[in-house]
Amino acid sequence: MTDTLQVVLTSWRMDWAILFLSVIASFLYLRGWLGLHRRQPSLFTYWRLWSFLGGITTILVAVLSPIDAFANLLLQVHMAQHVLLMMVAPPLLWLGWPALPLLCGLPKTIQKYWLGPFLASDTIHSVARSFVHPIVALLLFVSATWFWHIPFAYQLALESDGWHSFEHACFIGTSLLFWFPIIAPNPSTAIWPRWAMIPYLLVADLQNTIFSAIFTFANSPLYSFYPDIGLFGTTRMRDQAAAGALMWVSSAIVYLIPAAVILKNILTNRDALQAPPKKKYTPKPVKQKDGKPWYSTLLVRKIAQITLFCLSIVIILDGLLGPQISPLNLSGILPWIWWRGLVIIAILIAGNLFCFACPFMFVRALGKKLPIVRPRWPAPLRNKWIATSIFLCWLIVYETFSPWNSPAFTAWIIIGYFVIAFSVDTFFKGASFCKWVCPIGQFHFVLSMLSPFTIQPRNHTTCDSCLTADCLRGNEQSNGCELELFVPTKEGNLDCTLCLDCVRACPHDNVHLAPTFPASDVMHDQYRGSVGSLERKDYTALMIVIVFGAFANAAGMIAPVHRCIDSVSNWIGAPSPKLVTAMFILCSAFIVPSILCVLAKRVAATSYQVAWSLVPLGISMWAAHLLFHFFTSYQSLLPVTKRALYDVGLASQPETTWALSNTPDWIISFELFVLTCGFLATVALCLRLVNTYTERLPWIALSTILYITGIWIVLQPMQMRGMIA
Repeated sequence: MTDTLQVVLTSWRMDWAILFLSVIASFLYLRGWLGLHRRQPSLFTYWRLWSFLGGITTILVAVLSPIDAFANLLLQVHMAQHVLLMMVAPPLLWLGWPALPLLCGLPKTIQKYWLGPFLASDTIHSVARSFVHPIVALLLFVSATWFWHIPFAYQLALESDGWHSFEHACFIGTSLLFWFPIIAPNPSTAIWPRWAMIPYLLVADLQNTIFSAIFTFANSPLYSFYPDIGLFGTTRMRDQAAAGALMWVSSAIVYLIPAAVILKNILTNRDALQAPPKKKYTPKPVKQKDGKPWYSTLLVRKIAQITLFCLSIVIILDGLLGPQISPLNLSGILPWIWWRGLVIIAILIAGNLFCFACPFMFVRALGKKLPIVRPRWPAPLRNKWIATSIFLCWLIVYETFSPWNSPAFTAWIIIGYFVIAFSVDTFFKGASFCKWVCPIGQFHFVLSMLSPFTIQPRNHTTCDSCLTADCLRGNEQSNGCELELFVPTKEGNLDCTLCLDCVRACPHDNVHLAPTFPASDVMHDQYRGSVGSLERKDYTALMIVIVFGAFANAAGMIAPVHRCIDSVSNWIGAPSPKLVTAMFILCSAFIVPSILCVLAKRVAATSYQVAWSLVPLGISMWAAHLLFHFFTSYQSLLPVTKRALYDVGLASQPETTWALSNTPDWIISFELFVLTCGFLATVALCLRLVNTYTERLPWIALSTILYITGIWIVLQPMQMRGMIA
């Protein structure tokens, strides 16, 4: 027998208290499960039994096996122990549906006279339900994870058996609370809708990714009490990096697999999209004009518009009059770093808030006051081809002429936007600029398909009995929908500026901003008001440019692509790389993707609706790219603002040294995490939209190629924004 094997075999410890509790719990569960299995074999199956016993066994292995002994010698073993206690054992226990088997396994006297009145108490129910509320459970789970890995708490648990046991109790207890809303064991009722467990799991995975990255990428040991040359010759830094990698990989598997399962069940209609049933809705009586309070959403929207309008004027003035160095100018920081980053965050959390607060509404409203006859937007132009072409041209201009690097160029772009918005809506009815021209709006429309909120009727029966259609046509209280979206037939957030005019116009108070499962409207191909169908070629072309444009835009900022463009330019003898850059963007954002989508459609014999399953992956690439610039350069706003205030005499002279932003260690992990989430959502949508292997294969292959491309882009050195050097 080798020395290592002998050490392993002799490192098992007998903790009789833990063994006794485990045996009692297993016995009670088995006794109760046998009776329930006889009465309800379809519910209390054998795999429920093995799941619960597997959870008990996992705890015993974690705290009694050599894992516990070696945890004092190797950080990676300590992390493996925490993975077993926090990510493996708790979900196995809950999958066993332990409440009824454990209760039924107790003697009848204890069930009836002791535990029965206690468990039936409303107070106990309220307290228990508050602890398993997703927000409370997540906060306790995260707090326990981070607190017990603070060096002084970590060392305390290693040096004291009592504190070590208390640490394990905290891990198991908070993990049971965390996993309860996800598993929702019988006979519990869900607090949040089932789809909400996906962001719940993703938030947990994100914090664990940051936590793991600290260990993996730390430049110095976090715990000095581990030996530098420890067990098996492992150095302290290698041990620490391995521990972080272990937590990283295990969390990605343990958190993303249930998220994918929940997503698959939702897409196959096995889980409800909505929250638990509520009281039946009764339409409210018609409200008169004076029934609307002065502090309505209209006031909130006006305040937001005024704020952004003033910021636009400041950006224009600083762009034209300030220093023509982008990192020193507000027009180089606010539009290209702050606005783009916050737009992504807002869309994914709440919805299309930029269109809600659009600063161009002021000039549009001014144009509508002119006393002229306005026709509708010309019928041949009522499609997305103009907006798609403008957005594609914008991608080409962005990479070819670098407007982000010229404050004056940025200022003139904003001025041009105001002029075009004024011109279009001065001479045409409705919101023609927003619906058919504005490239920013089209970008937000497609991205907001992943928003968790959408405008919906409260009750379709009320809409069926409505004869006035005020939500569309308007009335004295509101204009109605100028984008011609009829609420009863509206699906998702395409073409919706979130102006809430339909909410204010409805006399029955039957229209509201409701929670929805992101991208759920992609799964339906019924007629949708004003849009028609996702089969429309102009909408599909817009989607292709926005999805593939995300990868083209990010690729245009990495060193390998720049070297390739320079090589091609030299080979053809071009005086500058601008022509090759423009052709690269044109081909990668539209021509090649269009060919690939047409080929995939024909090979798989599917419709263009399946192509819309690529939207989550495209949005994840935009999010990874734009949030990279936001998190690396957002601090530049403070010195730039001080410089602008100094120029107008409102502040003292700023420091001569310009503060540079630093790239966070976790940013690459965050980008990969976002890309992975988008890829999983795209694959899930594809599996939901098509049924056979031959139909799925081309689209999954295309999404996989995009995903790998995105990973490659993220791992390359990226041009920075908002920095001098």
